[in-house]
Amino acid sequence: MLLDERSVNLLQALQQSSNLKMNQLQSQTGLTRRQIQYSIGKANDWLQYHNYQPIGYDRQVGYYLSDKIQDEELQGKLTKRTYVFSETDREKVFYLMLLLSREPLSVYHFQSITGLSRNTVLKDLQRLKKHAQSLQLHIHYSKQDGYVIKGDSNKKRYVIEQLIHDVLHSTNSHLIMECIWGDQREQINALRVQLEQIERALGITFTDERLQELTYLFLCTDQLIGKGESLHSTLSWEPLISTEEFNIIEQMTQTDAIHSVWSQTEQLYATLHLLSMNRTKDVSPLEEDTVIQDFLSEIVEEFERLACLHLYDKEQFYKQLYVHFKPAYYRMKYQISLTNPMTERVQKVYPELYHLTKKSLGPLEKVIGYPVPEDEAAYFTIHFGGWLRKQGTTLDDRKRAIVVCPNGIGISNILIYTLRELFPDILFLDVLSVRDAASYNLSYDLVFSTVHLRTDATLFVVPPILEIQDKHTLRQQVMQELYGYTVQNVDVTALLKVISKYATIHDRGELEKALQSTIYTHTEKINKHSLKEAKKPVLEELLTLQTIQLQSRVSDWKEGIKVAAEPLVQLGTIEEGYVEAMINSIEANGPYVVITPGVAIPHARPEQGVRSLSMSLLRLDEPVNFAPDKPVRLIIVLAAVDSDSHLRALIQLTQLLSEPSNIDDILQSLDKSVLLDYVHKYSKEETA
Repeated sequence: MLLDERSVNLLQALQQSSNLKMNQLQSQTGLTRRQIQYSIGKANDWLQYHNYQPIGYDRQVGYYLSDKIQDEELQGKLTKRTYVFSETDREKVFYLMLLLSREPLSVYHFQSITGLSRNTVLKDLQRLKKHAQSLQLHIHYSKQDGYVIKGDSNKKRYVIEQLIHDVLHSTNSHLIMECIWGDQREQINALRVQLEQIERALGITFTDERLQELTYLFLCTDQLIGKGESLHSTLSWEPLISTEEFNIIEQMTQTDAIHSVWSQTEQLYATLHLLSMNRTKDVSPLEEDTVIQDFLSEIVEEFERLACLHLYDKEQFYKQLYVHFKPAYYRMKYQISLTNPMTERVQKVYPELYHLTKKSLGPLEKVIGYPVPEDEAAYFTIHFGGWLRKQGTTLDDRKRAIVVCPNGIGISNILIYTLRELFPDILFLDVLSVRDAASYNLSYDLVFSTVHLRTDATLFVVPPILEIQDKHTLRQQVMQELYGYTVQNVDVTALLKVISKYATIHDRGELEKALQSTIYTHTEKINKHSLKEAKKPVLEELLTLQTIQLQSRVSDWKEGIKVAAEPLVQLGTIEEGYVEAMINSIEANGPYVVITPGVAIPHARPEQGVRSLSMSLLRLDEPVNFAPDKPVRLIIVLAAVDSDSHLRALIQLTQLLSEPSNIDDILQSLDKSVLLDYVHKYSKEETA
């Protein structure tokens, strides 16, 4: 157990005088009353630890020592200095002491480092115990072994890795490093020399931060091995034995820079971290690394496809990206965490670029088996953004769009692929379900949707599969809305015949697409009203097998509405709040929703929870009363997004319900087929 300078000065003062009062101690030591009380507590811990009587106190004479302490013994217990740390930094220091120290640790060791009272140190250790338990590590104390940290060695390595990173990025890094590793400068310098030789041998240059991180990681690894803290064998690391990096690490462990005997597992651990550290230079040829080369090609091509742009001088970009991608690949493959201090800023300043970059890393996610971490995706965003800036391309001036399609993944992918081809100047961010669109957090200007939605953005309602005429109509609508003019109706086939008479066409298909995309002319503006008259859905697009239910009974009209609306809640086209709004409206205004005997069409305002135009139907075997004289067996929930997009389907529904015989057939049917037949029949009527 060590003693700090304050406590030594206090004991020396008491040694030289038989007794001293508080004011005399203050005068001789230069300490405040509070500092003296702390130092007396620490000195007593030291005295008891070395089997001396504690400092005595008599009200009349003051403080005194009962035992004589040899000066050489007292001097021999001096610490180099007392460090002043914040609470956060003390946690790092205590953690590192527990993990790396080879001598038994008592409270006094922590006191002598920090200059704090016993109670403060005990509180710090108690807080640290809770943190360690969250990682399944346990801090124990015994008189024989002092404070020790027990648990899985691999978890301890993980904690060490995090601590090294945190310490090196702390404002008090030099102070903490001096405190923990101040007497190991020689080995630190030797390890740094070895790593610089490794850089030259591999033709790489680590960033300054990563070189320092590796130095202290290898130092701690050597210390832990010396303590007997060996890693478990990990089969997934064994392929690394064939790497040049492993051979170099193996050689390094035989030098004087390493003091302990490293097993093959420890050498593989070091190899993995060597491979996964960021570098500023890597001269190893990309073409020889076929695995990484294939990944880069897939990722860059996916980025170009998603962003609808072309990256120039791609071979040079691949080489630049390779320097970052190689260590990132090993980090993600072996799940080594990395903290990127710029992640939050990248996500805030370049949200669309970050989003598209993260999506373009899909090929990598398939191999590693989990989503690319945000910190890693942010680094890739920086590389893609830098290259776009270099070639003078920007995403900022392009209109941003989302595609909403509840028809399943296959159709959704076809739709967004078609739209990207049709509008290469629009930045398509995502294809979403109705539910996901309601909570989407990126900003956008346009919505292309297969259903009518409530949205503040410009909405284009499109069929799930776009035929030639649909594409033409949609192009006119989009061009009119965005630029104020439309595409002229040009017979491109006839135009190609003329061109082929006077020029050689190398790729007829590509030329035709290019002509379709670029031949615009100012024409008469389309009536704005016609843009709003996008195809309104028919009844059978809203009342489907999925939104129709048959049930024997419900307890009351409120439950009837909840049950009838449940398919729409499940589909995400309405929120739970819309169901309550329908019930509240009836309670406030009476059973106005009963439009004809036996039929109710409950609804509320769009802003009360409608996400997408939708409709559902519940048929009951037993009627439920919406009022004493209004029994109902058909409850049809209507969720409109505006004042007109639902009208075509509603007129068709009204026509269906205007025939009493239709209602009788529906109520007597044994399954949904009769109802669906009627829905189909009236959807074909020309009503709008």
